[in-house]
Amino acid sequence: MSARMKRMLRVTILFISLLVLVPDGYSQDPASSPTPAVAPNSKAAAENAPQAAATSPATSPKSDFWHQEEMTGDWNGARGRLKEKGVELEFKLTQFYQGVASGGIRHDSEYNGKFQTITKFDLGKLAGWKWWSAEVRTETRFGGPLLGGTGTINPTNTAEMIPAADGNIFAVTALNFTRLIPLDLKKGNLLAISFGRYNLVDLADEDFFGGGGTERFLNIAPIGPLTVLRQVPLITNAATFAYVRHGEPFVTFALMDTNDHSTTTGIPDLFKDGVTFSPGINFSKKYFGKSAKHSFGGAITTKAYTPFDAIRQINLPGPPINPIQPHRGSWSVNYIFRQYIVERDRKDGWGFFSQVSFADKGTSPITTFFNAGLGGNGLFKSRRGDEFGISYAYTDLSKVLKDNIDLLTQGGRRPRPEHQVEMFYNLHITPWLRLTGDLQIIRPTRPIANTTIIPGARLEMIF
Repeated sequence: MSARMKRMLRVTILFISLLVLVPDGYSQDPASSPTPAVAPNSKAAAENAPQAAATSPATSPKSDFWHQEEMTGDWNGARGRLKEKGVELEFKLTQFYQGVASGGIRHDSEYNGKFQTITKFDLGKLAGWKWWSAEVRTETRFGGPLLGGTGTINPTNTAEMIPAADGNIFAVTALNFTRLIPLDLKKGNLLAISFGRYNLVDLADEDFFGGGGTERFLNIAPIGPLTVLRQVPLITNAATFAYVRHGEPFVTFALMDTNDHSTTTGIPDLFKDGVTFSPGINFSKKYFGKSAKHSFGGAITTKAYTPFDAIRQINLPGPPINPIQPHRGSWSVNYIFRQYIVERDRKDGWGFFSQVSFADKGTSPITTFFNAGLGGNGLFKSRRGDEFGISYAYTDLSKVLKDNIDLLTQGGRRPRPEHQVEMFYNLHITPWLRLTGDLQIIRPTRPIANTTIIPGARLEMIF
């Protein structure tokens, strides 16, 4: 038995032991998530802004080890006192194990993980700057590389490609400031202006399919389409604006650097290669008495590209047979729909989601994307906090890329559209310990690869 399999066996035994030890009285009421800063792809940030600005956090009753929100508890009251003064701390360790069980190009398996720190500052309490807040996030990636041997273009583990796809890497992935401008707090109307550094995937806060790979889906396809990666880097510097109406973002706009700065500050060469503009508009509706939302968005960049230009996070087929002249003006558009099927309370329930996106075929390697699925929390009455999801995604490459590729590198056949199905169940063993089982079934882009079956496990601990 290999050392890697022995490690996994020990981890499995630990999981089973924890399940046996957890008392039956653990409540499955879903815990409310902290309010993130407003960012280009973070709509829930603005949704909770009026409440965050107008009220102070209530003191939580003391809980025992198995029922407290964090494994390390309240630090004898120190954590609560810091929060009252305007400093909120969170530490998360997430570990992954994935393997190619069938198909693909080769049967690889990888163990890796990520340690995250999240620090939020209420600058009104700390410095008297009313309506100001700040956030700092760090991520330490460790272990093996992103799973290979799949033949796919969509990375199968979103969390492990940020801030890099291999090695032990530390990065400050977010450092930003937000200023709220109240218009009518009774109606939940305000403006939110934010600037700084952002991890745009981690802040894609959606009811059914967000989470940056550490909470819900692992594959990037259900989290966010690759059509936008040519215009929107994963980690970069940006300034954003949001008009919040009735407690929900209505109009959003972002201006960001075109280059990815996952492991650099990006300050010395800010906007060196151009700028990306990303507008959006959201409409909240009620269908069949349940909440629904329509979102329309897009991105336009002034940086010059071709479909063959490398994207750091994905492997592109190539090289081209004939040189292609880069040109400016790459664009993408997208539409997202969410509809609650079971809705118990705000952000409590599950429903249907769908995404459609298109991008410029002359500059973007991925030009067509469609996704549909079910997700949310509380599929079973006795397990209200548990999250689940099932998703189908279709990803197609640029015709310019496919028409101008060296087929000898692809087994003599053109790359084909990728079909991906993913399903997961996130078991909240305690509020601070969560175990996820994940299965991905993919017909890869590379024609030499057979249908790939990828089982995986994820363990998240909140300290």
